[in-house]
Amino acid sequence: MENLNPTNLNSKENIMPAHMIKYIFESFITDGGSPKVTEFKKHLDALVKSEIKPLCIRSGKSADGTGWRSELKARFSGRGAKWVIVALSEINPTISRLESQGIDCSSYKTFVEMKGGAWIRFSGARIDNGQQMAAFEVRTEGSTQDHPKQLHLIPVADLDEVVRPLGGTPHSLGLETQAKPAAVEPEVEAAEAVETDAELETTVAPEAEEVEAEAFDIDAIDEPEIETDESLFESFDELYEDEEGFTEL
Repeated sequence: MENLNPTNLNSKENIMPAHMIKYIFESFITDGGSPKVTEFKKHLDALVKSEIKPLCIRSGKSADGTGWRSELKARFSGRGAKWVIVALSEINPTISRLESQGIDCSSYKTFVEMKGGAWIRFSGARIDNGQQMAAFEVRTEGSTQDHPKQLHLIPVADLDEVVRPLGGTPHSLGLETQAKPAAVEPEVEAAEAVETDAELETTVAPEAEEVEAEAFDIDAIDEPEIETDESLFESFDELYEDEEGFTEL
């Protein structure tokens, strides 16, 4: 005769006997719950999350030999896959905690606010208050430096809703650089130089003209002295009186 033990009796159909589920439903109604299927399912989901989920993480291994830690590690493996981005509202409580410990987060806050999201790097799996957590480093002093003690924890069940891939490293994406002031264009400098030269010419030219005007004084010019040769006229008079000589001319 086959030995019937509780393990043999518990099939998929009768894991939870009907009277137990009815008992939970009646307790839900007694406590003020609405007699609706959707409301009761929400109640069951809340119970599973608060009461049953912690009991399921006591073992890191699943029946097929894998575990949630290994699955979590595989999810964030690969080049650049460890870097994710989260909302500022998600990271702000952790930043406040780090600042209360005397850690300077000013540069990190400036960069993430410029981006509109905070980048964090996957560190490993953790258990916090009996809950499965993914731990991420908050690298406030630069993405290329390790910060093993500055961790931000996210429940594994919430990862899909909270994180999204960064698509590279903060360094490769240039997220930790500030814009430099624009350089002055050479054309602008040349134009300013031309204007300066023109101003100098305008200032110097009138003075040069003034000097030339002062140097030239027409009244200072002496009239030329014309010397007359009286012997010239005397010779002409003699020639005129000599009719014969004048006719020959």
